[in-house]
Amino acid sequence: MSLKEYFAKKEKDTATLRRKKLWWETASARAKTGTFVVLIVGELMLLLALARSYGLIHGVIPGDKVALVNYDKPVTMAYTQRVIDALDRIKEDKSYKALLFVMNSPGGSPSASEELSEYLKDFNKSKPTYMYIQEIGASGGYYIASAIKPLYANPNAIVGSIGVILPHFALEKLAQTIGVQEDDLTMGKYKKPISYIKRLTEEQKAYLKRQMLEPTYQNFLKAVSRNRGVALETIKRFAEGKIYIASMPEIKGVLVDKITALHKLKEQIKERFGKKIRFVNPMPPAPPRLFGEKVRFDVNLKAPQLNSLK
Repeated sequence: MSLKEYFAKKEKDTATLRRKKLWWETASARAKTGTFVVLIVGELMLLLALARSYGLIHGVIPGDKVALVNYDKPVTMAYTQRVIDALDRIKEDKSYKALLFVMNSPGGSPSASEELSEYLKDFNKSKPTYMYIQEIGASGGYYIASAIKPLYANPNAIVGSIGVILPHFALEKLAQTIGVQEDDLTMGKYKKPISYIKRLTEEQKAYLKRQMLEPTYQNFLKAVSRNRGVALETIKRFAEGKIYIASMPEIKGVLVDKITALHKLKEQIKERFGKKIRFVNPMPPAPPRLFGEKVRFDVNLKAPQLNSLK
């Protein structure tokens, strides 16, 4: 091989190496760019999912709508506030023509029941509100449902249970067996009206009935009487914690107005607002808990519960 041929071959090999190097650099850059794009899109999707879960972003559904809320949990202040916040967001939205509130709760907090009952009556002034008891509207669930007239119900729905309960277990024998004793420090005779371990004395029972259960029960009776437009004495005859099946003749016009099925009530709403109306759930999903339940300071006195079927 001549010197000239040698240098020509070397130059050719060098050019080939340069082309391969350039190809690998280009391929590597493209791969890095693709990976970067995938990561960015993934992070954006994660942020969007978190924003939706915390109720910061809601899907926009065009056209006229009816908000459909299914209250299917025990009545608590936290859940009630989520419902109120969701309804606040749509109150001024003109695309929402009405609210269909489906009750499926056995009851719970008297305070939360009162808050939502009064809120729904005010909401009904701005947008027509329909109330339907599908499976159970008992105790606090009925307290809320009574706010809207006419009150529709499934013929087999459980309604009523107008009463108050303060749950308590006497665990004294179990505590003795496992070596547990109460050792509280209090100031004031009535600061600890209930023991987690011992049975209630007659004095304690009388005190709690007088100071908690009876006032709550009277508030419950008066609220239902006022909401339903039925005399208080009439409501009392259907109270005392008694439950009813919605289709029972004796409660028509007292606890329930009309018996129907949910799809029939939806058709009735469509006849009023148009066949193209859509039923949309305005409730955002429950936000995820990163660190579990928050710590609560327990003063050894739980609030009374409106008597439920649980």
